Amino acid sequence: MALKRIPSDGEIDALVARFRALWSPGDVIRPWLRQHAEMLLELAQSGWSWAAIARAMTQAGITYRTGKPWTADWLQSDAYRARLPLKGYRRKDQARQALGQETGAAPSPPVQAQDTWPDHPAPVEEPEFQPAIFIDWDAKRSAVPATPAPAPAAPVIQPRASACDDVIERLLGKKPSQ
Repeated sequence: MALKRIPSDGEIDALVARFRALWSPGDVIRPWLRQHAEMLLELAQSGWSWAAIARAMTQAGITYRTGKPWTADWLQSDAYRARLPLKGYRRKDQARQALGQETGAAPSPPVQAQDTWPDHPAPVEEPEFQPAIFIDWDAKRSAVPATPAPAPAAPVIQPRASACDDVIERLLGKKPSQ
């Protein structure tokens, strides 16, 4: 990876002023990062290092409640996570589009694919699960013609009840064998 130039104090101060204009006290970091992720990425791609951006954000007061100063790795990681789609939004949008196609209504605009960070692959857009398919067994049974039961091949021969008793008595030793 190419080394980034070190910005001057004047450039850092200008970036701090730009961040202060975008940040208001009480804002939540993750949504703010999500909203301004493109700007941060453009800064990083235009020659700013993540360390310099982190320093400017810390000086502007854009930190978590703990006040811990940003590091380059931490800011890059949080900015990447903020750009990921929120849980459930993609599925809800796909369901709305499918519903719009079934009813004939105009579908909502598709979710735009987000740019990927250089080191991370794009997320795979596959459904997490398949919905269950319910089978109407009563309708299925009525549609299948009834087949006649097969005829027995040979009659079943039942031994006399007294013959069974004789065998049991012999096994128990109560009756001598003949």
